[in-house]
Amino acid sequence: MATIRDVAKLAGVGIGTVSRVLSGKGSVSAKTLLKVNQAMESLNFTPNSSARSLVSKRLNTIGIWGTETSGEINRRTLSEIEAELKEFGIHLIFADGELNSGEDPTASRDSFDRLVSKGCDGIIIWGTDLPAREILQIENEFPNITLLNNKIDLIDDKCFYFDHYQAGYVCGQHLIDKGHRNIACITGWLKTFDGTQRQQGFIDAMSSNNIHIPRELIFEGDYTFTKGYEGALALLKQDNPFTALFCGNDQSAMSAISALTSKGFDVPNDVSVIGYDDMNIASYTSPPLTTVRIPFNKMAVNATRRLLNLCYNLELNIDYDFSIELIERDSVKNIG
Repeated sequence: MATIRDVAKLAGVGIGTVSRVLSGKGSVSAKTLLKVNQAMESLNFTPNSSARSLVSKRLNTIGIWGTETSGEINRRTLSEIEAELKEFGIHLIFADGELNSGEDPTASRDSFDRLVSKGCDGIIIWGTDLPAREILQIENEFPNITLLNNKIDLIDDKCFYFDHYQAGYVCGQHLIDKGHRNIACITGWLKTFDGTQRQQGFIDAMSSNNIHIPRELIFEGDYTFTKGYEGALALLKQDNPFTALFCGNDQSAMSAISALTSKGFDVPNDVSVIGYDDMNIASYTSPPLTTVRIPFNKMAVNATRRLLNLCYNLELNIDYDFSIELIERDSVKNIG
C-alpha cells in the first residue's frame, strides 16, 4: 500500500507539500498540485488514518534531526528540552539523520522526511548538514522548524546560533594576551560550518597580532578524543616548538593534554592548552581546562520554545542573546 512518503517521492516534492494538498490548507502552485494528484492516481493512493492525522490534527510530538557531525547532545540538554515539552504534554523524537554522499545525494533530505512521516508537529534541525537552499525549501513546505547551531538570514527568527567566529578569535587573543607567540592548533571538524568559523576566528586573531602559524603546526582534527591525542603527538614531532595549543573542542584538548603529559611535558608550564565548549567535565581535568563556554543548553531550550509557539500558538518568551564567555582555569600560563 502506497504511503504519503511514496507520493512525495514520486511527485518530487516534500511530505509537507503532499500534506497541504490533502488538507487543502496552505499555498500550492497549480503545477505542483498537478504533480501530486498524478502521483496519487498513479500509486492508487488512499490516505489512511496516519496520513489524515498528519494533515488534520496535532500529534503532540516534536522531533530533533541531526547527524554525526552535529555534535553530542548530552543528557542535561535533553532533560531541559523535555521539561519544556512536558508542561504542554508534548513528546520528543530524536532521529539520527543521514549525510549526503556521492552514492546517495539526497540522503539527508530523505532522512528528514522519514522523521516527518513518523508524525511530528514540528522539528528542530540541529547543525549545518542540510544546505541552506534545502532548508528554505523544507521551511516553505513544512514551516514548523527551528534551526539549532545554524544561521540562515531569510529565516533568522527561527535560528538559534552562536558566534563561533568571534569565540575562536577570543581563544586566540587570550593566548596572545598571556604572552604566547609560538602557537599550534588542533582544528575542529572543518567539514562543518561552525568548525570552519571557529578556526577562521582563531587564525584572524593571529593575523591581527602579526603572528603566523606555520602549516606544520596546524593539525586537522574531528572533535574526537582520538584525533586530539594523535594531533598533539604529531605536532610534537615537528621541528617547530610551541608554547600554546588551541583545540577546536574540549574533547580534543583533554586528550591533547594526556598526549603531552605522556611525553613528559607539563601543562601549563611547558605547553598551555585552551579548549572550546566548556563541557561538564572541563573543570575536573588535570589541570582544569581553560575554555570558551558555548551556551548550548540555552540555545536548545529557546529553539524548543520557538517551535512550541509555531506549532501550538503559544506565546512563550524567546531569548536570542547567546553571549561569549571565556572560562579561565589553570591550563593556560602567563609567560608575558
